[in-house]
Amino acid sequence: MAIVLTNTLTGRKEALRPRDAGHVRLYWCGVTVYARTHVGHARAFVSADVLVRHLLARGLRVTFVRNFTDIDDKMIRRAADEGITVATLADREIAAFHADVRRLGCLPPSHEPRATEHIALMLELTRTLVAQGLAYPTPDGSVYFRVRRFAAYGKLSHRRLEDMEGGEEIDAAKEDPHDFALWKGAKPGEPTWESPWGAGRPGWHLECSAMAAHYLGQPFDVHGGGSDLVFPHHENEIAQSEAAAGTPLADLWVHNGMITFGSDKMSKSLGNVLGIAEATDRAPGEALRLLFFGTHYRAPLDFSAGRLEEAARSLERLYEALARADELTGHLPAPRPPAGALTGHLSPFLEEFAAAMDDDLNAARALGLVFDRLRELNRACDAGDRSTAAAARDDLSRAGAVLGLFAQAPAAFLDASRARGRQRAGLTTAEIEAAIAARNEARRRKDFRAADAIRERLRDQGILLEDAATGTVWRAG
Repeated sequence: MAIVLTNTLTGRKEALRPRDAGHVRLYWCGVTVYARTHVGHARAFVSADVLVRHLLARGLRVTFVRNFTDIDDKMIRRAADEGITVATLADREIAAFHADVRRLGCLPPSHEPRATEHIALMLELTRTLVAQGLAYPTPDGSVYFRVRRFAAYGKLSHRRLEDMEGGEEIDAAKEDPHDFALWKGAKPGEPTWESPWGAGRPGWHLECSAMAAHYLGQPFDVHGGGSDLVFPHHENEIAQSEAAAGTPLADLWVHNGMITFGSDKMSKSLGNVLGIAEATDRAPGEALRLLFFGTHYRAPLDFSAGRLEEAARSLERLYEALARADELTGHLPAPRPPAGALTGHLSPFLEEFAAAMDDDLNAARALGLVFDRLRELNRACDAGDRSTAAAARDDLSRAGAVLGLFAQAPAAFLDASRARGRQRAGLTTAEIEAAIAARNEARRRKDFRAADAIRERLRDQGILLEDAATGTVWRAG
C-alpha cells in the first residue's frame, strides 16, 4: 500500500510517509468565524474529511487539527455593526459551524483550537523571530516579518518576490512593502492582548504556525486547505515557521480547488454564496458530497442547483439499491465506521476502490466503481441471489465509510427523501399512490397515452416514476 498525494510544494504526486510510523499528523486550515459557512467552505471540509477517512480505512492512526480564526479585521467590523463583542460573535458562529459540518457528515477533528486561546504560543514565536533578527517592531507596537531574510519565500506558490505585490498591511513604518504582520499594534475599540511590544493582537498567519507546531510538532506530515490559501497565508506560515525553527513546517501541502458559479469563485465578498444550511435543506448533505466527488478535489468545481438535484437523485438510487438488498437478505447492517474498512482481505471491487483512493484521493474514479457495484447489486436482487447481494452490500458499506456515505438506514433515508418530494410537489402520499394506480390501470387497458399523461403530470410536479420488476416506485425529481 502506498498512498500518494499531490504536493503543492513540488507540483508532483508524492508518497505519504508518516514520520511516526502508522500515525499521520494533519493540519487543515479552518474558517474565520465572522459569518455562516457556505458551499465553498464545504468542499474544503469534505476534502479533509475524506482524506482522514481514507487514512483511517487503510489502518493508520490520525491526529487531525482544524483551527478557528476568532480574531480578525472582518470579525471586528461585523461585531461592531451588530453591536456585540467579537467573542460573542465567535461563539455564535462556531456553534453554527458545528451544526453545518454535522449536516455534511464530517468526522470531528482530534483538536479544534481557537486562536484567542493560544496567544501565548504566538507571542513566543514572535519573540524568537525578533531575537533572530527575522522580525522587527515598529513604533505603534506592531511586529513585521522580514520577508527578504527568508531566501525560500515564494517556494509554495512558485512566485518570485520581484513579481509579487506588497503585503496586506499598508504601513509606512514597514522596512519593505512585502513584509507581513506577526503582531498588530492596538487600535481604539479593538480587542487587545499585552505583549513585549505593547498591547495588540496577532496577525492572521501567526496563529496557524503556532498552533500546528503545538499540537503536531514540527515538521509534521500534511498541511492542507483551500487553494486560495496558498498565497499569502500558507506561504507566510512557511516563512515564519521554518525561519524560526530551521526545519520544514510540513512534508506535504495539499489544497482543494475552489467552487465557482460560472466564472466567479464562490465567496462572501462577491455575494454569490449558498450557505451549507440552505444547500442541505434542498438536498441531503450526502448529495453535496456526491456532487463534490464527481470532480477531483484539486480541480475547480462549477456549482449549480441543477447539479445538486442531480446528485440527490443519484444518492436516492444508491439508497434504493441498499434497501432492496436489506429486504432480500432480511438484514439491516449498522453503518460501517471508517477505521480499518480497507484492510485485511478485500474483494476485487474493494481492491480497485482502495487503489483509486490511494492515488491522490481519486474519488471520481472510486465513485464510478461504486455505481458499477450498484448495478451488480441490483442484478443480484432481481435474481433473488441473497449471497451475491449481501457481498455487494458489504462492499458498498465499506466504500461508503470512506466517502462519508450511507450513514442512514436506507428505509429511513428514503422516507425522508419522499417526504421532501411531497412537500415540494404539494402532494400527499395517498395522492401520488392514487395517480400511480390510475397509470397502472391505464397501462393494463393499453391506454398508453393516458398513462404517459399521468407520468408527465407527476414529473411536472417534481415526482419521478420508475418501473421496476417489483412494481412502480416514485421519488422526488
